[in-house]
Amino acid sequence: MEKTDKFILDATAGFRMMWRNKHHPNCLYIDSRKEVNPDEIQDFRNLPYPNKRFKLVLFDPPHIIQNARGNMVRDFGALSPETWQSDLKKGFSECWRVLEDYGVLIFKWSELCHKKLRDLEQFFPCEPLFTQKAKHVPDSRGRVSKTFWCCFMKIPKAFTFSSQKEKRG
Repeated sequence: MEKTDKFILDATAGFRMMWRNKHHPNCLYIDSRKEVNPDEIQDFRNLPYPNKRFKLVLFDPPHIIQNARGNMVRDFGALSPETWQSDLKKGFSECWRVLEDYGVLIFKWSELCHKKLRDLEQFFPCEPLFTQKAKHVPDSRGRVSKTFWCCFMKIPKAFTFSSQKEKRG
């Protein structure tokens, strides 16, 4: 299959845990960690793809913000306490840049570890079309995961309604 057939980008694929088909023929799975066997080793903060290259972009960055090791970090990665804000800002900017007009960006975030979703809204490229909170049962320590899914559509400014509040261009 040609790379041009890859019109879906998973910018933080990891072990592809959310995927039903972990080898979808139209998806390019990237990650900065070679041990998770991505299609390409790439950094979500600096994507090497042209503008408006993908129809669908998935952005599920690490939710752990600390200098740590262990299974959670191995499976999901971690953001640095010193750079997490600039890392997420760059990540959103890059995902938005490679998304074509009328394309969809799906963002996943878990509040279980450190930051609340509201702490990240300043980095959003625009207001989400919708946000869904996943319901989970408590884990063995009694903690309940608070996972959120946000859906954004890259609607060109000429076609946005005045009621849509764009935060950034």
